[in-house]
Parts: sequence; structure tokens; C-alpha cells
Amino acid sequence: MATAANRGALTSLLQTLDRPGPLVILPHDNPDPDALASAAALKHLAATLLARDAQIALGGIVGRAENRAMLTYLNITLVPVTDVRFGRDTQVILVDTQPGRSNNSLPDGVVPAGVIDHHPAYASYPDVPFLDLREQYGATSTILTEYLRDSKGVPDAKIATALFYGITAETQDLGREATAADIEAAHFLYPYTNKRRLAKIENARVPREYFRVFREGIERATLYDRVVVSILGEVQYPDMVAELADFLLRLDQVEWAAAMGTFGTCLHVSVRTTDRDVNAGDLLQRVLGSKVAGGHDMIAGGRIAVGEDPAAHERAAAMVRDRLLAALGVDAAHGQPLVRPVQ
Repeated sequence: MATAANRGALTSLLQTLDRPGPLVILPHDNPDPDALASAAALKHLAATLLARDAQIALGGIVGRAENRAMLTYLNITLVPVTDVRFGRDTQVILVDTQPGRSNNSLPDGVVPAGVIDHHPAYASYPDVPFLDLREQYGATSTILTEYLRDSKGVPDAKIATALFYGITAETQDLGREATAADIEAAHFLYPYTNKRRLAKIENARVPREYFRVFREGIERATLYDRVVVSILGEVQYPDMVAELADFLLRLDQVEWAAAMGTFGTCLHVSVRTTDRDVNAGDLLQRVLGSKVAGGHDMIAGGRIAVGEDPAAHERAAAMVRDRLLAALGVDAAHGQPLVRPVQ
């Protein structure tokens, strides 16, 4: 295994990829801007530096309006993972996720040729030829930006726009878990971005369902001292849960926000915090399990299988809420509605 140091990582990656056969780039299921941008940038680098075509495989759905706008305005093409052939000669590169995680669709028994991620290492990966894990970075897009800079070419406007938005979305405009590397990468990219397309992505139009879910999320939110929790029912796309958690964290005097909702047969959970002395990812792993949850100091997410019975969904959500509050040392019996019902 060749673990890539920050410098020389691009050379090591290109040496790993310089071989015949299909190349598949696999972000996590239901990819966010950071994952989409990283995948698009890696595909671009493979094409320009190695003349290799690559497919970006989609294991879930792209639901959030901004994420769909990225695909439209930056010409990012995704292929359903069910349509991808994972043969013996296929190289798979995981971006913004890692082997063995429940949030990606890497087939059982397939060892990726490379893993590029900014999350902490969840295991050791001795069989992976190329490994670039930088948990000290706020975004995987920052790692890909450094590859782009090392390639010495003039950045393509659409790729620069994707990476810039990937960094700023992941770090909330460089205000959440952003490091010097993230800030430097964003400053490097900005002159090359397409400002008009960036504005269309950042201000993407949303359907009526978006407002219905937000209204429901606010009405169902309960305040437990310094923690606010909202349990939604069914959601149209998993990212809605993360959007609501981000929104609830804006509540004055709240240090923790959690939102959960069901999509298909899974309960999706997102946790956010303003407390820099704890690790939200570690906390959610204790609540949900180490293989189905993960994250960083201030943001975390996970999902658990709950089946198709709506009653089971409600029981699972209540259990997760109670375990989360217990882990935070908060009494679940003293909750109060965030807002009073409209009469």
C-alpha cells in the first residue's frame, strides 16, 4: 500500500490509474456538493492527464435543489450504479467515502484502487493501492483542488466552479471546520469560477414540497435545554434531513441540532453542533453504530434500516432521539415544543 503524503499525491494517483480497463468513480450515496465536485474533478484529471474516460456512479439519488443544479449547470453526468459493470479489470476510486461504510454502494468483494476522503479513517485499508485521507481538511474538494494545482494546467471553469462550491457548501462559506488549506484552495479557485453559474447553483429554485417539509420540521421540533430535535416522517430525498438540521442550529442558545426522517426503508439522521470541544461524528457512531454513522467535529450523519412499517419508523426515531439525548446528558422528559401550534 502506498499511502499518499500531501505532496506527490497526484503523481502516486496517476501511477495507480495508468493502466487499461474501465475506471469508475464512486462517491457516497445521495452525494452532496463536496462529493459531486470531487468526483467531477477526478474524472477531469483522468481525462486530461491520462486520456482515460471514467464513469461517475450514483448509488442513491440527487435530491437537493442546489445539487441538481450542479449537475445541470456544470454538466456533471452520473450513471446509476446498477448500470455499471464491476469486472476484474475495473478500477474503482472512492471519493468522500471509504470501504465498508453503509453510505456507499461499493459491491461486496470489490477492493477499490483508491480512496480519497476528508473523513477520519474508519479502518485500515492495507489492500488499497492509493490512499489519501486527510481528516484535517474541511472538504474532499480541497484535496482535489491541490491535485488540480499540481497538474499545472489552467483550471477548467466548470471544474473550478464545482470545487469552489463543494468547499464552501461543506464548510458553510468557510465558517465551519474550514482550515488554512480549505481557505487557500477556495482563494485559488475563485478567479476561475463561472460566477453566473455559481449564482444559479447557490440560489436554485425549490419545489413546494420543500416548504411543506420545512414547516413540518419546525412544527415537530422539540427543545431540550441546549438541544433541538425534529422527527420528520417520510422525506422526498435524504438530504432534506441535513438541510433541516443545519437550519435548526441557527436557533439562539442551542448547541446541538438533530433531524431525522425516513426515506425508503432507512431512517436518516443528521446532527450538527456549535460545540468545538466534542466530536459529533464520534457521538453519532455511539448512538447508531460505528459502521452506519460518521462525520467530523461539528457535523455528522448516518442511517439505519427500519423496514417498511410506518410504526417501526416512529419507534426507531424515538429510540434514536432518546439515545442521542442520553449521550448528551440531557433529560428527554423536559422537552417543550419549539413553536406553538397555529390555532
